[in-house]
Amino acid sequence: MAEALEQLKTVRTLAELNPRIGEKVQIETRSPRGRYSVQLLGYRENGSMMVTAPRMNGAINEGARVTVRLMSGNFICAFSARILKIQTAPFAYWHLEYPEDTEVRRIRSHTRVPVNLLVSVDEFETGKGLRLDWPVNAYCSDISLKGACIDAPATLGKQGDKLFVTTRFKVAGVDQVVLAPALIRSVQPTEGGITKVVRHGVEFLELDDETHLILAGFVYQQFLIETGHLEIIGV
Repeated sequence: MAEALEQLKTVRTLAELNPRIGEKVQIETRSPRGRYSVQLLGYRENGSMMVTAPRMNGAINEGARVTVRLMSGNFICAFSARILKIQTAPFAYWHLEYPEDTEVRRIRSHTRVPVNLLVSVDEFETGKGLRLDWPVNAYCSDISLKGACIDAPATLGKQGDKLFVTTRFKVAGVDQVVLAPALIRSVQPTEGGITKVVRHGVEFLELDDETHLILAGFVYQQFLIETGHLEIIGV
């Protein structure tokens, strides 16, 4: 997912990012090795950062170093910190070392996320396409707010042709069906596979507000899954 992120030239502090209390924070421990999702309880500049204690298999000691990742707005922040204090009362929480330096990356608007979606492709205007067997089942291998990559067993059209792409997925556990007009930007046969596959790069055209909102929710959800900020759910 490195191509989906843009590293900022200047390093921002945690206070400048101003994450909200209650935001999800990912903690990665080295010994025992594990990755856990916790909540941000608060922070004080040059003091500490407080998070809920993860439910771990095994013990960890104060002084251990962990990797911390969190999202704030359109940014992903990562840094290394020591566990300053492990508290068990009145509830379990940790004090983490306040970071001097943070690595901050911005999510680009054209972020493409890998998927494996079954899609149905249909002609844009009746009788104007290259085929007679519409609709055609195909697979979407990546998707963004701007377009998608569609793999089909045969050519769906030539560069500049318009199509309708229909797919179904889940956003926050709710089934959604999206019908999107699309323009073929590239057509490229792939080699070396067991079966013939033609890869089509398509650009979405004039999505209505509801479709754009559903698509944005899905892309953002998949991005969080790919970067480890959200547990994998059915799509």
